[in-house]
Amino acid sequence: MKTNFPNRRRRSDEVRMDKMVSKAENGNGDDKKEIKRENKQVKRLARLRGMEAKGKTKSNKYKKLKQKVYNPFEKKLSRRKAIKEFKQSYDRVGKVKSGEYDREKREFYYDGRNIRLMPTDDADNPITRGIKKRNQGQNFK
Repeated sequence: MKTNFPNRRRRSDEVRMDKMVSKAENGNGDDKKEIKRENKQVKRLARLRGMEAKGKTKSNKYKKLKQKVYNPFEKKLSRRKAIKEFKQSYDRVGKVKSGEYDREKREFYYDGRNIRLMPTDDADNPITRGIKKRNQGQNFK
């Protein structure tokens, strides 16, 4: 990442991104996925710096973007695998045969990474606004 100000002291993350980009450029043509990931990280970092310059560091969008920039290899489970692991944890205790799994799965949802407990209001009614129907626990297969 080139800067317009040569005398400016560079941040450690900028130096790290420069090294990652130079490694990707010097490598052979088989590293296309790695190069694509590196470019994505550079763009995210630039977007993050823009948000910092505008003073939007307290927004949720900024926090999520910062998490992606500084943790590029975060663990993601596919929907099927997450549901399978969730059901296996109930099966280990013996709650699937008793029917307790079928009753309790309605209280959970898949958020794109793993299974989480659904938020509720004061009367313990689940808040499903913003959660796709296919990701709600009642639709787990």
